[in-house]
Amino acid sequence: MKRKVLAVLLAASMMGTLGACGSSDSGKQTDAKTDDSSSTETTDSGEASADSSDGSFDGVKIEVDIEDSIQGDQNTLDCFNKLIDEFSQQTGAEVEVVQNGSDHENIMKTRMASQDMPDMFVTHGWSTLRYNDFCEDLSGEEWVSRLDDAVKAVITDENGKVCTAPLTQWVYGMVYNADVLEANDIDPYAIKTWDDFKAACEKLEANGTTPLVISGKNGSTLTGTMEQLNSFYTIDGAPYESREALKDGSFDFTKNTQFLDLYAELYDNGWFNEDIFTADQTTQFKYLGSGDYGFIPWGSPANIQTMKTYTPDVNFGIIPVPAVEEGGNAAYTVGEGSCLAISNTSENIDCCKALLNFLLEKDNLTEYCTANGGMPGLSDVTPEDSESLELYKKSVEAAGDNITYSNFFDREYLPSGMWNVMQETMAKLYNGEVGTAKDRVAEAASYFQENYKTLLGTNG
Repeated sequence: MKRKVLAVLLAASMMGTLGACGSSDSGKQTDAKTDDSSSTETTDSGEASADSSDGSFDGVKIEVDIEDSIQGDQNTLDCFNKLIDEFSQQTGAEVEVVQNGSDHENIMKTRMASQDMPDMFVTHGWSTLRYNDFCEDLSGEEWVSRLDDAVKAVITDENGKVCTAPLTQWVYGMVYNADVLEANDIDPYAIKTWDDFKAACEKLEANGTTPLVISGKNGSTLTGTMEQLNSFYTIDGAPYESREALKDGSFDFTKNTQFLDLYAELYDNGWFNEDIFTADQTTQFKYLGSGDYGFIPWGSPANIQTMKTYTPDVNFGIIPVPAVEEGGNAAYTVGEGSCLAISNTSENIDCCKALLNFLLEKDNLTEYCTANGGMPGLSDVTPEDSESLELYKKSVEAAGDNITYSNFFDREYLPSGMWNVMQETMAKLYNGEVGTAKDRVAEAASYFQENYKTLLGTNG
């Protein structure tokens, strides 16, 4: 096998980024090819499978552009490159892996504008919303029948087109300390509505436990909680359903403050940690594991895995965001993790599909998810360390029919540039004494609305 590392030549004109994590590997690319030719089997449908090889893709070259969901973690990148090398060895294909890192979004925007997309590329949360016109429809692939319901809802457009292949997915709900809840006789799966959640918080407070912990230093949880706007305004059965108004820009956040009213109430009840603005995410995770707190209102199975490294003997769990009203749907917010699309202008779509099939083979995807720590995009894959995945599945089972899945609110309904506005909005709400947040709802809503209208006009 030959491997070479080259510098990526970036386009001179770049557009603004939403803000992805940086990586020291940004700007590198790797070719994976072997001199030993082998073949692919052909399935009943006639599509190539990379289980064995006779060199059917000899001489075929494809470019795969990745970013930090793959290259941001060395274990993940090493595993991905290993799988790419194995595919090349089996098929004879030459796969050029281009590591765009934090510049990926800008590079893809430039390449879309020039109609020069790579053969395959990571869609980083935007498969249906931004890249749809550039993606090959994958709805006819065998692995689609094995998609997890949560991520399927996010990567499938309104016409049934599957725009990307999910190696992993992000799922966000509420994370809790299971030992604390058990000690306080609280059944997390009985929390169906926000009223149920507030009752649980009251019980925790009465027994000397701070109900909620969030980290405001880096803004992640402040911003993340605003993704719960979906439960109020966009999900199936939302009590104030306003999808069309949000999409056409006529929605007025100053007249729809139900979400801000709720979090003002939680704050004014004294249910948060006192050091919201100085606690970072690591502190937040350690706090929840300490036994002094009950819930993180915005968290993921991946967070549970991280918390277990700090407090391995503590039990955690996850539940969907509660329904706003009795009989409504609880909701998980779902995003694309490591997801690869095929350009519909690629001259080597068959080879690209064969690579996707190879990566999504059960053993290969299990290996990738174990290295990555992410939740598999396919329902029949279980990583070696599957505790957090099993906790998530248990919560879905407990929710029964009253659960739904939504994309990130800002991606689907807000103009580009709103992430920092979301953070600042929640900061304004909490920037004062306990008991006074209700008096800042109007200010926070006005700030959000003004920026929403401004960015809608400039960024669309």
